[in-house]
Amino acid sequence: MAKISIAGKVGLTKGMPVETIIKRIIAVLKWNVSPEKRLKKARLVIKLLTGNPLFTIPYPSIITALATLVTNTDLYDAAITLAATHAIGTAEAADVAGEVVHQDLISIMSMVQAKMDDDRPNAIVIASGAGFETKTETKRGPRKAKVFAGNEPGSQVVHAEGQGQHEWQESPDNGETFTNIGATSGGVLEVEGKTPDKRMYYRARQVGTKGRKGDWGPWVSGVVPA
Repeated sequence: MAKISIAGKVGLTKGMPVETIIKRIIAVLKWNVSPEKRLKKARLVIKLLTGNPLFTIPYPSIITALATLVTNTDLYDAAITLAATHAIGTAEAADVAGEVVHQDLISIMSMVQAKMDDDRPNAIVIASGAGFETKTETKRGPRKAKVFAGNEPGSQVVHAEGQGQHEWQESPDNGETFTNIGATSGGVLEVEGKTPDKRMYYRARQVGTKGRKGDWGPWVSGVVPA
């Protein structure tokens, strides 16, 4: 007979991964700074990308060309100089020129990010080599359907892929025959009283708040601990 419980209740094996933790290094462009610091950042990116073997010219067609960034940065520099005279309209023109450079840098940063994603162990080096700062982005990936050995002989703990309420089935023969074994309010099922050393199969489907049911997930299996 299956004993059903929710994750965190009695009998769950310690240390079981509930979700996949995904860490990603992402490039950062700090733009909430003074016009002079923005100009300095653009000049740094130009310097570090010029002749950079990781980012050979021409860039992909959807990416702002380095030559375009150079031209727009020079225009921004000139606009900042004019704005210092406080002539009518010069401050607004400098803002417009700065936003053009901002968008150029965002475009180029997307190219840098793609290279970082392709070589994750060296992501920070790639970003800094192109003039960008970095930060670590942590996300929780989807939980994987899997069967774990329980803490007691004859017990197993099963994870479904999703969250929320689930209905469950078990099978001794990979789904050729199966039994409905109830529901849980979470995506984790604990069963007890199974024959030790026998392989058992389980699958689940999500049940929505209005009773709508999803498709059955894949059969997953594990050997019952002795």
